[in-house]
Parts: sequence; C-alpha cells; structure tokens
Amino acid sequence: MKFQEISDKLTQFINRYNYLAEDRSANVLFLLKCMVLKYLVDNQRLDFEAHQKNIKKNFTLDYILELWQGTPLPLAFWEQQVVEPQPIGDEIWDWVGNLIAASPSLAGANPGLIGSLYEASLLINHKKNHGIFYTPENIATYMASDVLGAYEVGDKPKEIRILDPACGSGSLLSAVYDKIILKNGELSPNEKEAQHRQLLETGLLGVDRDPIACLVTRLILTLKGKKYVKPLGIFCGDILTEELVKPQSVDVVIGNPPYVGHKEIQADYMKLLKSRYDEVYRDKGDLSYCFIYRGWELLKPEGQLIHITSRYFIEAFFGKPLRAFVRKSFAIQEIVDFNGLRVIEGVGIDPAIIRLVKKTRIDDGQTISVKRFIIKNHKPESYSKLIQSLHQKNHQNDLYEAFKLRQAQLNDDSWRLYSPSMQGIIEKIEKKTLFTLDNVVQSFQGIITGNDKAFIFEQTDPALCAFDPVLLKPWIKNKDVKAYQVIKPQKKILYTNRIGAIDQHPEVAAHLEKYREKLKNRRECKNGKLAWYKLQWGRDPDHFEGRKIVFPYKATQNRFAIDENKCYFSADVYGLILKPRLYHQVNEEFLVMLLNSRLYNYYFKSYGKKLGDKLYEYYPNTLLRLGIPDVKDETIKFFKASYDKIINLKKNGDMAEADKMLAEIDQWFYDFFELNQVEIAVIETNR
Repeated sequence: MKFQEISDKLTQFINRYNYLAEDRSANVLFLLKCMVLKYLVDNQRLDFEAHQKNIKKNFTLDYILELWQGTPLPLAFWEQQVVEPQPIGDEIWDWVGNLIAASPSLAGANPGLIGSLYEASLLINHKKNHGIFYTPENIATYMASDVLGAYEVGDKPKEIRILDPACGSGSLLSAVYDKIILKNGELSPNEKEAQHRQLLETGLLGVDRDPIACLVTRLILTLKGKKYVKPLGIFCGDILTEELVKPQSVDVVIGNPPYVGHKEIQADYMKLLKSRYDEVYRDKGDLSYCFIYRGWELLKPEGQLIHITSRYFIEAFFGKPLRAFVRKSFAIQEIVDFNGLRVIEGVGIDPAIIRLVKKTRIDDGQTISVKRFIIKNHKPESYSKLIQSLHQKNHQNDLYEAFKLRQAQLNDDSWRLYSPSMQGIIEKIEKKTLFTLDNVVQSFQGIITGNDKAFIFEQTDPALCAFDPVLLKPWIKNKDVKAYQVIKPQKKILYTNRIGAIDQHPEVAAHLEKYREKLKNRRECKNGKLAWYKLQWGRDPDHFEGRKIVFPYKATQNRFAIDENKCYFSADVYGLILKPRLYHQVNEEFLVMLLNSRLYNYYFKSYGKKLGDKLYEYYPNTLLRLGIPDVKDETIKFFKASYDKIINLKKNGDMAEADKMLAEIDQWFYDFFELNQVEIAVIETNR
C-alpha cells in the first residue's frame, strides 16, 4: 500500500504538472529530488522544517546531499548536465511539502524502493521502446544469493569487484549490497561503515546508457549508508563499445541485459557489434548475446557470470554461435528455465537465469543444475511464490523439476535440457530413427505480399469478377491449418508474379493503381529487383500447386495436414514437399500421422523453441531435426489406409470413431519405439 500510494502521487504529478519542463530528464530529475528529500527526512537524516526555505531556493540534488553530509560536496554527485526546471512556484512547493508530510513514511524502507517507484511511475513507454525490463526484487534477491559464493566472510571480508553491465535503476546492485551486508551482520558499526564505503567506492560497478538510470542507481546505493558516500563505480556509457571497465578485472558480472532483436537495432550499430562480437553475434542474434561475451572479457579467470536473459538462446537457430562459445568458455553451473512462464508481469519475454564460471578448460564431469518450471495455469499473483520456491533446498515440489546433466551432453545445435525421464524417452526414439525429417522433405515458407490490402480478397468480393481466374488462387493462413485438416479457404490471392507485362492486364493495373505508391516503396521495388505490381516474396508457385504437407509457424501443438487443393498461404504457414525416395519408403500420410502423434508432439516440444508458456515456434531449421524411422512398405500401406479412414470419419462428423483410431495409432508408435507404461504416462500428461 505504501508503494502504491506514493506511486499514485508521482503519477498524478506527472499528469498535472507536465508543463514543468519540456525535457523529460528535467521532469524525472525533479521527482527524484523529491524522493531523495523525502527519504532523508523520513529517516531523520535531514531536518526539513529547518531548511525548507533554502531548499526551495536551491532545489538541487547536490544541495540536498550537502545538508545530509553537513558540508559542501567535494565532488559533484552527478556530472551529467541536465536542464533544471523553472524556479519552483508556491503551488509546486506545496505539493512537495504534501509529499514529505502527508504521504506514507519511508522510515526504515529499503532505498531500492526509489528505483521501483522510478520504474513504475516514469518509465512505462521508455522501457517498451528500448527492450528494457528491470529486475523484480525477488528475482534480484535470488540472483544476488549466488554472488556470495565468491565473497569470503571473516575478520576482514574479501574485497571483490561486482559489475552490472546494464544496471538500469540498480535493482541487482542493490540486492547484492543487501546480501553482502546481511552476510556480514556481526561487524561493528565502524567496520560496517568501512564496508559501505569500500562497496560504493571500489566494490560495486554499474554501467548504463541511460544517464537518469545511472543517477537512480547511485542514489539507491548512497542512501543505504548512514553517512553520505558517493558511488564511484557507476558510469554512463555503452559497455559493449566503450572501455569503461578494465578487461579481466571483475570477479562477478551480474546482469539483466536488454533484449533487442535485429529489427530494432540501427544498421550502423549492428554493423559495429557484428564486427566486435562476431564469434557470438551474427545474422538474427539478440543484443543480449554480446553482453555474455563482453562479460567473459571483463571477468577474471574463475570469475562468475549471472544473467537473467531471454531463454530463446537455449533453442533458437541463430543462438548456435553463442551456445558454442558458452559451452567451451564457461563451466555452466545452473540454468533456471521458467519454461515460458512470463514471471515478470507486463513483459513479453520468456526469461531464464544462467550462472556460469569462466574457465580455460571444462572438466569432462562438469554438471549443470537445471531447474525447469512445470507449466500450469499460473496467474500473475502466484509468480512471487514460484520465484520464492527457488530458494528451497528441497527440490521435491510441484512447481519445478530439478535435475542435473553433464555439460558434455550439450549440443550446439540446441541445448536439450532433458530430465532423466525425458532423456530415456528421447533416446528410445532416436535409437530407432535412422535419418531426419530433413533427409526426406524440403521446406518452404508462405508468401509475403508486401501489402495484403492490395492482393488479398474475400471469396465473396465482387471485385474478383474483373480478374483473369488464372491469377486468383485459394489463400489460407495459420488459423486455417488444423491437425489432419485444412479449412476450406475463405480468401483468394491475386497472384501477380507470373505477369510478364502489367499493361497486358489492364484490370489488374487499374486495381493496383490506388496502392502504387505504397507498393513502390517496398525495399525490393526501390532497389530494382521487383516490379511494383508483383508480390514482395511470391515464392515458387509450383510448390503451392502440388501435393504438400502444411503446418503453422507458431502453434501450441503439432498441426500437420495434407493439402491437395493447391492452396497458397501466408508467411505464417510453411510447406513440406517430399524429396525423391532414394533410401526411404515414407509418404505424406505416414509423415502427417507421425508428426501429429502424441509421441512426436512430445518429442518436438522437448527441444523446440518456446514462445510463452504454451506456444512453440515451428521453424523448419528446428523441425527438420526430428528423427524419422525407417519403416517397411507394408507399414506405409497400413498408415495410408488408416489415414484415409480417419479423414473420411472426420468429414462425416464421426469424431468419436476418429479419435478412437488416432488413439490406436498413438499406441502403435508407443509400441514401435518400445516405450513402457511409465514413459507413456509421462507423454500423456505433458500434452
């Protein structure tokens, strides 16, 4: 309630007094000064009544901190030149006084509260626009607990250097500070004061590109002491491109790097990063990959790296270089896989926590402690319980499964974090699969029009009558593809890529003319590779015209179907075409029944890239790694007959009988791969 009331007051101020200054930084700085002043007053470090007239005249951070210290500051607290707001009028000053006197007291509160208020009240749009989310206190506390392994407790605590390379508003450094102080609770007051000074002046380092965020971090750390000490290790800059910290000088890197995909990064900056971090950052990699490599550069030998990051790197195709680098450069001690649970409210990122130790050689017996959360219908209000469970020493709970695996088992193509039960099932599958799906099919992506309004029509649109029927093709999207079934198309695409000269089709030219300017601005048209009237990525039309297997790019479960109606489709659908049969007997019917089976749904999800708690990405480079069994000709005939019966039952609406046959097919695969009842139960309960 204390947090919410103060947050509401700050939000109200923003909404009411946004005219205070046009510069966002000045407005934020004003509110931060209010929060620091309130904190010092509430904790009896500053007498507001005695100094309020002078504070109103000189409402700066340095002056407020000077009043706390009792003498002028030898060094400016914050070197950034920020435009100060206009002189404070009586109305604004009354609001400040009301905040100090009437809002809930901050006496005894952790100064980290200021960071939380800053994030909640001031940064909603800024965070979304920069791929930023700040680390919640409970996750920061868990991550900070790992730091203490490197921090010796005794008569004289070991002085170590701990860096947050993207410190934001300081939640991780704040948690680290609190853990260290708590661990050394038996120190005398003088020793605690000395320790506070050491941590702020040499022990805790933070870097961020946002100067206001750096200021918040400094303020939080400063206010943790009884006496004023200026943090000397918080720098405003870019850790990826600037030499702000000496290489191999840091004992621990703890961070929550920004998650920014290649589409959101400016071309010049991306070019610089790809040159600087070419070992891990290529193609469509994420910016966070560079932070892991940079952390390795800055760590001392045996130094520890603890990151909360997107879990996508575990399975993503473009994460392969990073996985290879991590596997050979670090002893992987722990991976906490939230398994698609978005435990940080309001953030569309699937997080994971990794704990690594820099090594020159990885022992063959190096084991990884894996904690992977079990997917249930969790609600946001239960997330704190999930995170708290990580602190439990007893891993036998129903929230996550805990197991160990050898680092040597990891494959750079994808890190398969298999529990013992899952490992046994996958080994049985792959023992009897002599080749992969890639050996028997070729994949292709659907069409990107570049302007759907210009090329896509409803079936009932009267405008279709004007076009040559040869140019109109049935059109489907992701939602139209079900397991075993392609919904009858409700749309058509005007397929213009086989038009040689647009003046030979005046009806098409007349229709597209109203979209001409937008079509001409497509990248391929501007660089001369594409005529303005054609589809941006029309693909090979022969692929659509033949018999093919189709499946959605993103889905909660395997949904494969045979299309025999020459459907064209959008880029959120992929197709599979059989390669010439050189050494296998498989056909489309067998593949569809195999891929739609409960066993292969489980198999793909064991290593497929997760998107949220239930959604998966069926990217061909991942899907085509599925093992495919070599079956005899009579088996293929059996599946062809079974497929035909199931399709007919579904067409006739006899779903119960169709489901019965599908259950028999599932059992056939269980028997073929020699699964026992315990393993079958695991698959059936993890659909």
